[in-house]
Amino acid sequence: MANENLREPQGQTPEQDANWMALLFGQGALQEKEVTDKQKDKIALFEKGLSMQLKKTDTIDNAMQSMVKVALAAEFGPSFLHQKGAKPMVQTICQGILSDPELRRQAMIIIDRYAK
Repeated sequence: MANENLREPQGQTPEQDANWMALLFGQGALQEKEVTDKQKDKIALFEKGLSMQLKKTDTIDNAMQSMVKVALAAEFGPSFLHQKGAKPMVQTICQGILSDPELRRQAMIIIDRYAK
């Protein structure tokens, strides 16, 4: 049985698909017509990591840190998180997301979708 969280997000319309991509990658994603295979692989890795790391019982801070760590690992590789300075960077990114109402809303949508 396929894990529903690992599938590519599919909206009812192309506009809904574009909105999902904008949520994940910012408004610039709306300008792109195609997502490259490399980007799809990173998205799949990000989704798989989220589904494995996030729990419904996590605090908002813990869930946010997990999401940021998974995003950095998907983008730059898991060894990136072991570099000097990675922990303060994760904290700074989390603080930035939590302090911006729109980013916080988007992050909470993603966390809610993948938390088990």
